Amino acid sequence: MDNSFKFLKGAKMIHPTTGITLEYLDKSDAVCFVLFNETKEKVILVKQFRPGPKKYEIEVCAGLIDGDEEPRTAAFRELEEETGYLEKDVTDIEELPQGLYVSPGYTTERLYFFSARLKSDDINPIEQSLDHGEEVEVVWVDVKDIEKVSTDMKTILAVTYFSR
Repeated sequence: MDNSFKFLKGAKMIHPTTGITLEYLDKSDAVCFVLFNETKEKVILVKQFRPGPKKYEIEVCAGLIDGDEEPRTAAFRELEEETGYLEKDVTDIEELPQGLYVSPGYTTERLYFFSARLKSDDINPIEQSLDHGEEVEVVWVDVKDIEKVSTDMKTILAVTYFSR
C-alpha cells in the first residue's frame, strides 16, 4: 500500500521562544454548510464512513477548499455535490466572520462555517455529484436531536450556533 498522503503533509517548526521542535499537519482549509428546512426544525446531514472513528458518522455537509477558491463558493459547491441543493434553493444565508482552527495544536486547517434555510420544503434537489470514491447518504434530522445522532464537533457546533 502507498503510504504517501494526498491531503495531509507533515511539517515541523521551531517554537519561537522555547526552541523545541513542533510537529503539525499542513492541510488545506475547508468549509461546512448547515442547511435547515423551511421552518428550521430539521437539518440536512450526510452519513459517510470516517477513518478517525472507523465507522459511519452523521455530519453537516463539508469539504476542502480547492486552491484559491473562495470559501463561500466552496461551501455551495459542497452543498450541491453532497445534497443536490443549489444556492437558488435557499435563503437567509449566514456565515461565521472568519475560519476557525480545527485543532490548532496539530494542524493549519481552518474551517469556514455557512448556513441557510430552504426557501420551501417542496423544493426537490438535483442528483448528487459525488467525488470518486465518495459514499454519502443524505438524512434529515430534527435540530433538537443533533447531539443524539452526531459525535462530530463541527456538526454540533454549527447546528447549535446557527439554529439560535
